[in-house]
Amino acid sequence: MILTLRQLFLILILAISLPVGAQAQWREPPRTMEAAPQRYTGCRAVDGDTLACRQGRVRLRGVDTPERGESGYRAAQRELARRIRGTSVTVVPHHRDRYGRVVGDVHVRGSNVGRSMHADGYSKRRGARR
Repeated sequence: MILTLRQLFLILILAISLPVGAQAQWREPPRTMEAAPQRYTGCRAVDGDTLACRQGRVRLRGVDTPERGESGYRAAQRELARRIRGTSVTVVPHHRDRYGRVVGDVHVRGSNVGRSMHADGYSKRRGARR
């Protein structure tokens, strides 16, 4: 079968425009919670991007750290624990995830913890930034 130049061009355009697994762009859900800052106390790091607090679980928005069993998991968990140790956190809620956790911007001493964890290299190389 001989393909014309036009057919090859169409195949190329289709191949480029179709999202493929890891290359598909993750999109953050719309804000569904009021953006009123809330104080959370008694927090501990569950992993590198989740806190368990007296008020409930919080998922840091803006970072996706390695999961249990993946390289970098313990380092991210320890770093998050270090950043929140001995203080309450301020959470600006955004939405709830499929596990019922509040996903939001978490601030400690004026610093956005999720953004700084990402900037300091604790995010996965690929994947969703939630």
